[in-house]
Amino acid sequence: MFLGYEMEPKELQAAVDEANQKALGILLASQPVWTDVRQAIEVLPGMTKSTILHAGPPIAWDRMCEAQRNGVINGILYERLADARDEAIRMVEEDKVILAPCHDYGTVGGMAGITTASMPLVQVRNERTGNDGYSQLFQGPDVQAWRSEDYSSAAVKQWCYLEQVLGPALQGAIRLRGGLDVKSLLAKALQMGDECHNRNVAGSALLMREMTPYLLRAGIGRQMLHDSIDYLARAEQFCLTLGMAAAKATVEPAKGIPYCTIVTTMARNGTDFGIKISALGEAWFTASANPVQGLYFSSEWGPQDAALDMGDSAIMETVGLGGMVQASAPALQQFVGGSFRRALELTREMRGISVGTNRDYQLPNLDFEGAPIGIDARRVVESGITPILDTAIAHKAGGVIGAGQARAPLACFERAMEAFSQGPAGATGSRKATPA
Repeated sequence: MFLGYEMEPKELQAAVDEANQKALGILLASQPVWTDVRQAIEVLPGMTKSTILHAGPPIAWDRMCEAQRNGVINGILYERLADARDEAIRMVEEDKVILAPCHDYGTVGGMAGITTASMPLVQVRNERTGNDGYSQLFQGPDVQAWRSEDYSSAAVKQWCYLEQVLGPALQGAIRLRGGLDVKSLLAKALQMGDECHNRNVAGSALLMREMTPYLLRAGIGRQMLHDSIDYLARAEQFCLTLGMAAAKATVEPAKGIPYCTIVTTMARNGTDFGIKISALGEAWFTASANPVQGLYFSSEWGPQDAALDMGDSAIMETVGLGGMVQASAPALQQFVGGSFRRALELTREMRGISVGTNRDYQLPNLDFEGAPIGIDARRVVESGITPILDTAIAHKAGGVIGAGQARAPLACFERAMEAFSQGPAGATGSRKATPA
């Protein structure tokens, strides 16, 4: 017998293979369509005015990195739950606000991931299964790097802009358009040099082309129209917003499949890196987050200024994009001193820990092979090869100061497979904000 399972090892292996193929079929069949823009409190189950969602696995306030703490404080100030930083901190310490992972509320957030009740979210529906995925709007090119307390005021001001201007404008345009096929958009972007995580230049340009006619016809005010088009023209990473929501909508139906070892969540909060695997449902398995290796946007910054790996954007790698398809965007190797050959090698390496390929996402630089998809925690542990993530580099106090790559830590996969080996009882893994 094999620990928690009433079957021999060969029988269990066959059951795992069958379950993984079932999950793979669900991932491949997904049809993510951008349908709307809605406020978080309108669409996220359990969301309240005093709920502050963050990126990554659960984490207690006293273990949060400074960037995420500052994000929480800014979120409280944005919602006008407090008038000053000291008051906002007291609210957290006195448990007057709820802190929870975005993932556990059906949404995802880049970098610190701060999502509050009033924030507009893109809504992407998986037309195959009927479930929705959500993501915050990209904060924008005007709020990138930390400068003392200026960052906090700039962040709150930009959130207000997203709520009052860009969110309503996009809502009117996408409703008028009747939806947008995100899968087709990302497939085109892959063939134009994006990998749909760190590089979204092509995807955002395609999105601008698709949405501008509807922004013009949506009946929004002249100034709102001008500001929205100006924002979209400068926000090269905006397409990631749609990609993350689409990825969330894609992986959710693959959760809870008995015996399935496919990874359905990867997320980090600047302290911990957490994963979920299908068979164990919503249980988190964590390890310490790694530093990001990359290039800084200014000579004034360096590793001493950087937070550890953070954000929910690793959802892109769970659907076979980002670091999984380095070969499609070799230009990103300049961030890590790599080469075109290294980009090809990384994609082939990722194929070795995946259960299949996605012919909807074809890679021109590999003779139009399909992208590797379906990270198998079992293969990760057996090989010792962990997923590579394309990501931004956050300043310790907040804001984006660079871009590069990070490896997922092996330990969280080992913990997940150890729990899996215990059978259904392993699903009682951590749902709390405990140390890795």
